[in-house]
Amino acid sequence: MTDLATGPGLAAGTALLSAAGDGADRHLSDLLATAANGAPACYLADPGAARTARDAGNDPVLYTAHRDILPPTRALGADWFADLCVYRPGRLPGGELNRSIGHWNTPAQLEVFEVLSGRVLMITAWHDPSGTPVLNWQACGPGDLVAVPFGAWHQTSLLDGPATVFNIYTDLPGTEQHHTSRHAAQHAEIKYRSSAPVEITAIRAGTGFTLTGSRRGRNRWGRGVRAVEPAWLRKAVGPDGLVALHTSACADQLSGLVNAARAQLPQPQPRLEGDRT
Repeated sequence: MTDLATGPGLAAGTALLSAAGDGADRHLSDLLATAANGAPACYLADPGAARTARDAGNDPVLYTAHRDILPPTRALGADWFADLCVYRPGRLPGGELNRSIGHWNTPAQLEVFEVLSGRVLMITAWHDPSGTPVLNWQACGPGDLVAVPFGAWHQTSLLDGPATVFNIYTDLPGTEQHHTSRHAAQHAEIKYRSSAPVEITAIRAGTGFTLTGSRRGRNRWGRGVRAVEPAWLRKAVGPDGLVALHTSACADQLSGLVNAARAQLPQPQPRLEGDRT
């Protein structure tokens, strides 16, 4: 499979999908899932409309997740894993953009995304060194990169689709954590329900979007700040893109990415147990 996926952009995504299996489909009903204590897996702008649609038998596939789309890469004493998600066109009941479930990363997790086709909105939330909530959004087209801050929450929403998004992730050695990002990726109850979801999302507004949320979410996280791809991330990934980095990068290149991320990304701040963000 590796030799099929060394090119950048759309060609890389097409090659990956041609060699991929069926993947795991995520449906509208997955956004309505709850944990054992009844807490929601994610925040929805109009959960009532979503439940009505589901109960009427309308449970469309929102996206397909291809876990381990490429074999793991071993470098710097850690395994790097690669996933691919394909987002379907459409919007949720109530006007919300078609989207991922959204989840919190572990404090040790370094995760980088590249959009291979289509356009998506990446919404990211974390706490700065003083504990102040920070909310960013980045509109991304083909070739655009996003690095998720350590320990941050993030959600992908579809702007124009179908959209294909590739990502790599690892746990940095020497960082304390309760579980690994790999463990979380394999167990939905950890990945999607380890902490309360951020109550912010995006709805369609004309040909664009606007961020919205519960009163608690808006009061806590504010209006959000537009983010752009940082120069350090493009330099660290290299001109051939994230697929090529994962499949053919030497340890020095991945070391450069790790060092740049540690220097530039906000460091994780602890969230209080039961914090209903």
